[in-house]
Amino acid sequence: MTAVTTQPSRPVGAFSTTADASSTRRWVALAAVLLATFMGLLDASVVTVSVPSIQQDLHASFGEVQFVSAGYTLAYAIGLVTGGRLGDRYGRRRMFLMGVVLFVLASVACAAAPSASVLIATRVAQGLAAAVMLPQVLSIVQHAFTGPARATALGLYGATIGVASIAGQIVGGALLSWNPLDLGWRSAFVVNVPIGAVALVVASRTVPESRGARARLDLPGAGLLALALVALLLPPVLDQGWPTVVAGLAAAVVLLTVFVRVERRQGNPLIPMRLLTQRPLTRGLLTVLAFYAGNAGFFLLLAYHLQSGLGQSPLSSGLIFAPLGIAFAVTSLAGRRFGALGLGTILMAIGLAGVLAVVLTVPEGSQVGWLLPVLTLVGAGQGLVAAPLIGTVLAGVDPADAGAASGVLLTATQTANAAGVALIGGLFARALGNAPGSPGVSFAMYAHATAVTTAAALVLTLATGLLVRNRSGAATA
Repeated sequence: MTAVTTQPSRPVGAFSTTADASSTRRWVALAAVLLATFMGLLDASVVTVSVPSIQQDLHASFGEVQFVSAGYTLAYAIGLVTGGRLGDRYGRRRMFLMGVVLFVLASVACAAAPSASVLIATRVAQGLAAAVMLPQVLSIVQHAFTGPARATALGLYGATIGVASIAGQIVGGALLSWNPLDLGWRSAFVVNVPIGAVALVVASRTVPESRGARARLDLPGAGLLALALVALLLPPVLDQGWPTVVAGLAAAVVLLTVFVRVERRQGNPLIPMRLLTQRPLTRGLLTVLAFYAGNAGFFLLLAYHLQSGLGQSPLSSGLIFAPLGIAFAVTSLAGRRFGALGLGTILMAIGLAGVLAVVLTVPEGSQVGWLLPVLTLVGAGQGLVAAPLIGTVLAGVDPADAGAASGVLLTATQTANAAGVALIGGLFARALGNAPGSPGVSFAMYAHATAVTTAAALVLTLATGLLVRNRSGAATA
């Protein structure tokens, strides 16, 4: 009598047991998680070109629209490590799908926001949803792919980041210009609904479940870090004078001191304190902070110069950013070569100096044509720096601490983005001498304020170059 054998049932979301089906299924799964990655990163940049319209429609202050942008990245930064641990503990597929659902719901809430304060709150909710969704992506890729296929998948992940950086400015400008269903800036959030729905349906059918080490969640550490960052960044945005800024700085120092003491007592701290004793990582953190803070503030305020100062439409403003994004995507492919970091900071510095010269010396009607080539230089330099920066920093870290150090660096990246918007934005408002976006502000006033903030971005770029050079010297010593 012939024995009858049965195949063991597969868990929901697992890959097929046949080689061809498994290979196809994992690439479809990759497309789904990369689509969600695109959505999350697009949302961080699409708002940049929309903030002048948001300010006008909601009668918001400049500080409020700064936090429309900074609130998202700050919440993402604060929740990033905790979100990754939630995936390790409860399942990366489960937390990814939950993050997509929460992100879409928060996007709908953003689109329906009746006031600036409500929009800020819903943007923070979006950032927290991104902190649940996006940290799972690389873990899913690492689990699903090995060997050359993994390298290809990671390359596609990097390309998605580059495409999102290009598309955010263009998509935002196009949506504002076309104004579907008369939604105005709200369409920049509604667009996440169909994207998220497709990612959710496909991922739920193709992404396998996986888990990591069940580390305890450090909620006290996350809460203290959140309070410290808000105390540091909120006063410059409120623009209530230097006493408020100093008081916020003092509160941030106290909160960070308490944070360090709490972290030292935690079994699984949010940030292992031993990392801060490793000089390659501490220098890398300073490099990341300088690089990303300068870029984030520069992009937001250049959008104001283009739209409110030069009178460009949102679509034209987005298209002016396009050469920068294309140059970023192209040069990021070459960013792994030795010496690219130093070359990148040089190109960025030349490009920013060019922007400064154009803003100060070129007549209003001719500035756009002159800005395109110098912005292309800025983008080319950014691609050469951004692509290898995290990997270069991690190369000098103890391998046993690589995972924790990655989380710390990604948190620092998003914190720097929020800080750049808040601090350089405050500098822009003070240099302008009036509320950005308000009537009666002349082109000359915008040119002066843009020149001041471009100079600040240039200083941070030069600091980045100095830190990169010192790092190279230390590596060869």
